[in-house]
Amino acid sequence: MKFEDMNIEESVLGSLNDIGFEQPTRIQSETIPIIKQGYDVIGQSETGSGKTAAFGIPLVEKVVKDNKIQALVLAPTRELALQITVDLKKFSRFKGIYIQTVYGGVSMGPQINGLRRAEIIVGTPGRILDHMRRGNMDLTNLKIFVLDEADKMINMGFIEDIKKIERNMPKNRQTLLFSATMSDSLIKIRERFTRNAKKIKTKTKLEENVLKQYYCDIDYKRKFSLLVHLIGQEKPNLAIIFCNTRRDTDLVARNLQDNGINATALHGGLSQQQREKVMEKFHKGITRFLVATDVAARGLDITNVTHVFNYNIPRDAEDYTNRIGRTARAGESGNAISLLIRDEHDSFRRIIRDFSYDIKKMQVSDFRILPFNKYQFKRDRNFKTRKFFRRRFR
Repeated sequence: MKFEDMNIEESVLGSLNDIGFEQPTRIQSETIPIIKQGYDVIGQSETGSGKTAAFGIPLVEKVVKDNKIQALVLAPTRELALQITVDLKKFSRFKGIYIQTVYGGVSMGPQINGLRRAEIIVGTPGRILDHMRRGNMDLTNLKIFVLDEADKMINMGFIEDIKKIERNMPKNRQTLLFSATMSDSLIKIRERFTRNAKKIKTKTKLEENVLKQYYCDIDYKRKFSLLVHLIGQEKPNLAIIFCNTRRDTDLVARNLQDNGINATALHGGLSQQQREKVMEKFHKGITRFLVATDVAARGLDITNVTHVFNYNIPRDAEDYTNRIGRTARAGESGNAISLLIRDEHDSFRRIIRDFSYDIKKMQVSDFRILPFNKYQFKRDRNFKTRKFFRRRFR
């Protein structure tokens, strides 16, 4: 089946042809016809499978230009909200509808102006709720409500905000819930927000011949040295290095820079402008190594990422799945390598148990031991620039 065989509106089909979309993925071919028929849908598939297009194409079809909010998409992070907006704009290029992104960390003024003429809103729960409290959003004409990465929003503590937003929506709307994983905590959300929903689940684990997974046992003091060694050995095209905390993210990125590796940190402590600049450089390949917290693990569609390194093992097994899903996308191969210290073995065993991953032990030869500088991060009086004070440890 091709998109042209799915009875898609001509203007939307023209946009798809323009961006080179011809053959739908499995999640798209199974969900688009059902969404077009008006059913609520709960969709689950592996990362990189095209979930945004699965709900975005029929969503754009159902919206008409009349300067009234007809669709609301909630996402857990600013980065995902921006990525969804980019995709929806591509799908609606020849339709002329207006899409407004809404998230915190930036001025409300431009968002308020956009809300006055928007047909589709994509945003994070906190800022959406702020606008609703101020009377900037009218959801009485809402047709479609989308929760993307709903389990992550629950884990991030957004559930009460989502409930408050939902209370202001028409009861006869269509609700679409999409995620790469579906935890038990979503059961009550599904029961509350959807009605007679059709459940679509495709494969949720990347094929092992496409994504190779490895781990290395290492002691804490030699972990950074091993990371540098592996970067030199593997020679990634683009790589994401995941850490569990903002501080580790900053420290690893700065020490990689000290060793001549073009790395930049990405985490929630950066301003929105800083985060957008970091992602723009990584998308363009100007920065080849992105050191990130899990803020970057959900929904970001970055092509040509050949390697994912887990500098820290995530506490949540589902976060591991979403991390490794940043590579081996769109049919390309990829590698995920975890640097495992003694304290992380329990978390790692839980990941293997929950998802039945085949993760092979990587044998590492002797490598050079490098200093790891324990920088002290301080902000200036204007809280705009970060100053670094170095303390060296081996």
